[in-house]
Amino acid sequence: MRVLFVLPRMVSGGVERITLSLIRGFQREGHECALALRRAQGEFLDEAKSLCTVREIAGRGLHQFVPHLAGLIRTWQPTHVVTAFADVGVLTWLAMRMAQRRPRWVHGVHNTHAPVIARSGTKGRIRFRLDIRCGAFVYRHADAIVAVSNGVRDEIIDDFHIAPERVTRIYNPVVPHAELCPVAEPRHDPAEPYSIVAVGRLARQKGFDILIEAMTRVPGSWRLDIWGEGGDRQMLQALIADRGLQGRISLRGYTSEPFSVLRRADLFVLSSRWEGLPTVVIEALACQCQVVATDCPQGPREILEDGRFGQLVPAEQPNALGEAITRAVSGHACVGPAQMLKRAHEFSSDVACVLWLELLRGVQETNG
Repeated sequence: MRVLFVLPRMVSGGVERITLSLIRGFQREGHECALALRRAQGEFLDEAKSLCTVREIAGRGLHQFVPHLAGLIRTWQPTHVVTAFADVGVLTWLAMRMAQRRPRWVHGVHNTHAPVIARSGTKGRIRFRLDIRCGAFVYRHADAIVAVSNGVRDEIIDDFHIAPERVTRIYNPVVPHAELCPVAEPRHDPAEPYSIVAVGRLARQKGFDILIEAMTRVPGSWRLDIWGEGGDRQMLQALIADRGLQGRISLRGYTSEPFSVLRRADLFVLSSRWEGLPTVVIEALACQCQVVATDCPQGPREILEDGRFGQLVPAEQPNALGEAITRAVSGHACVGPAQMLKRAHEFSSDVACVLWLELLRGVQETNG
């Protein structure tokens, strides 16, 4: 098979990380992969170039996207095209029409369509409605749809009236086999502040403003490191200063080694307003790091099995989040390392790659 992945950029997001993992897995099995980017930008760009052919298709403007992607489809002749964002999916469909070629098209859905994702204001509402319309179009036309969680799959089937057999749930290829190993105990050094980490883009979705507010309610000796970059950095830095937490909360910037960060921490906190399947929660389980997560749509409850593998709290509630973090810091809420590691095995890269390849072959045979 020749698989062409189409993305906007290679920024340090979950979708981009997952795409690289799939490319590695597919190529290990002898399949050829290429990556088409609207713009050749992002923290993962060099890594992507080291793995496969990378083509920039709209570096001078969005008007280039469809004709340049159509040309790439004609010349490279993929057997499959994989997309991940609804607007990119619509443009990819137009490009396939222009190319007059019909590779099998699989669209991955990594996020909820719940109203919580809508930004406030007129522009936010318009963008939300446009995303819903693009999603509806893509779900009708794609050969197969991959949902990253059961919650996302149920949304697509129920809200968009898509036949269940067209939507497959495949958990993200999050954990490389080499990362699935026990860590040394005890984890926390009583002579040091309790180490808390959060990882993600500095954006409204991740709720770091809620986390900073929650930390004002956590007593004792602790330190919070927030890893990631994004447009909300200045706002978050100002919030930290306003709450007088400059010496306890740090914005550490982008990290290319989330497993290393999580292995050194005592607690991971997910404060998101919404998710699809938050990969960093799975990475925390693989590192046997205690977890507190918001019960946002979709994913955290599914990963943590209703709180069996970590604490769940309501989204956008700093008081509840602070109380859960306090329980973890005080040692009153603890999941055994062996339990967490066993759960993380279910999200291994090897398992996901096998399921993706089975789906691609099935789509090729059905439509061949």
